[in-house]
Amino acid sequence: MCGIVGIIGEKPVSRLIYHSLFAIQHRGQSSAGKLIYDGNIHIYKDAGLVRDVFNDEKKIDTPGNVGIGHTRYSTAGLDDVESLKRNAQPEYIVNPFLAAVHNGNIYNCIEMSKKTKRKPRTECDIQWLLLPMADNLYGKEINVDTILEACETVMSQVKGSYSALFIADSGENPFLFAITDPYKIRPLVMGKSNGMFCLTSETRVFKRINFEYVKDVPGGSVVIIDSKGNVFEKQIIKKTEKPCMFEFVYFAKPDSRIKGKSIHNVRVEIGALLAKEHPADADIVVPVPESGRRYATGFSRESGIPIDEGLMKDKDERSFIQQTQENRDKVVEEGISFLRSVLDGKRVVLVDDSIVRGTNIRKLVTGIKNAGAKQVHVRIGCPPLIAPCYLGIDMRSKKEFIARSENGGIKNSSEIAEEIGADSLEYISMDGLKKAIGFDICRGCIDFPDGYPSEMKEDVIKLFKADRKDARAYELCIL
Repeated sequence: MCGIVGIIGEKPVSRLIYHSLFAIQHRGQSSAGKLIYDGNIHIYKDAGLVRDVFNDEKKIDTPGNVGIGHTRYSTAGLDDVESLKRNAQPEYIVNPFLAAVHNGNIYNCIEMSKKTKRKPRTECDIQWLLLPMADNLYGKEINVDTILEACETVMSQVKGSYSALFIADSGENPFLFAITDPYKIRPLVMGKSNGMFCLTSETRVFKRINFEYVKDVPGGSVVIIDSKGNVFEKQIIKKTEKPCMFEFVYFAKPDSRIKGKSIHNVRVEIGALLAKEHPADADIVVPVPESGRRYATGFSRESGIPIDEGLMKDKDERSFIQQTQENRDKVVEEGISFLRSVLDGKRVVLVDDSIVRGTNIRKLVTGIKNAGAKQVHVRIGCPPLIAPCYLGIDMRSKKEFIARSENGGIKNSSEIAEEIGADSLEYISMDGLKKAIGFDICRGCIDFPDGYPSEMKEDVIKLFKADRKDARAYELCIL
C-alpha cells in the first residue's frame, strides 16, 4: 500500500515531486525515493521518512522535466534496514532506460521470472513489472505504439494488484506512463496544471502542489503522457472495478476522494450506520486518534451521545504500518495519553476504524479503564478481518488475526470483547460497509475467498493454504 507520484511537463518537476511525497507519506513509512530524468538519471532513495531521505537541498532540486517518486510500505523483502534500503523505489534499468514505481502486489512472481532472462536487483515485486516491460521495449523505437504493445503484453501476464508508473527514454521526448490492474485495486488519479500532468495515488497531492483534478484512471488502463502535454489513453482490459476496502477504512487520508467518493464522508456515514446497527448506553463517544475520528463523529451525530477527546495522540506515526510488532507496540505505548478529566466515571464508546492484531485496542481499553472509565464499549468501522491480503496490505498470516481462533474458526464479538477487556464490541456489518462506500469493493480480507475478484479465488486459496507466519507475498508466489 505504497504512495506513488509521477509528473511530466515543460518545467522542472523535482521540487513538485518532493512536496507530493509528503502528501502521500502516510501510505508508506519504510522508505522514500525519487528519480528525475533529463537525459541523466538523478535518483535519491533510502530507508526512512521523506524528511530524512531528502535532508539537503541538492537532493530536493535536481534537473529534469519528468520524474517519479515513491513512499514504501513493504509487503516484500525483509524488515532490517539494509533490506529496506535495497528495496526502496524508484527502481530502474538502462537498456533500454526504464524507471518504475509500484503500488500493489504481484503474486505470480515465479511465473513472471521465467519470462525474462534479466536478473532482479531486489526482492521487491516491482521487478516483475519492470523487467518484462523492458524486455518488450528492448531494441524498439520508444513511442506511443510500442509502449501500448509492451503494456498489453505485461498486463496479460501479471497477476495481482498494480498501479504503476514508468519513465521511458525515447531520446529527446521522454514519456511518463501508467498501468492499472483490471480491478483497480489500488488507486491512481490524474491532475494537471499549466500544461503539466501528475499521476498519483491520492487526490490530496493536487492540493499540495496546486494541480487540478482531472480523473481517476480506469482499471485495466494505460495512460501515456509526453513532455509536450499530449495524453494517450487506452483501456486494455475492462472489468468491474473493485477498489480495496481498506483504502476507505484506513489507508487513504480523509481529504482524498476515490472514484469521486469523499473518504471523509464515507467514514462519517459508517459511524452513523454503526450507531444504528449497534447502539450503546453511554455518556461519551471517544475517537481513537486519528484513525477513529470520522467514525466517532458519525456515531455521535446519529446517537446523540456527545463526542469528547478522551485520548491524545503524541506522535504522528501509524502503528499498523510499522514493520515489526515491537515497533507497533512502541508507537502505541509512546503515542497515546489518556485524559482522566474526560474519562473518569464515564461510560465510554470507543470508536476506531478496524482491528487486525488487537495491538492497539487492547492497550487503549486498559488505559481508558485505568483513567477511571466505568465501561468501555468498542465500535469498529470495518467488519472483522479474518484473512491475509495478497494484494498490497501487510497482513501476513491467518494466525495473527484476533478474529480468527487457533483452530481456524471465526470468533464472535463477545469472545473478542473479553480478550481486549471491553464491556462490549461490535463491528459494522458487511451491508453497512457496502452502503457507505456505494460501489463494488475488494473485501477478501473480511469475506475470504468470496470477497476477492472471481478470477483470483483459486490463486488466493492456494496462497492461504501455503500460509507461513513469516511469509511475504513474494515468498508465496504461485508456480
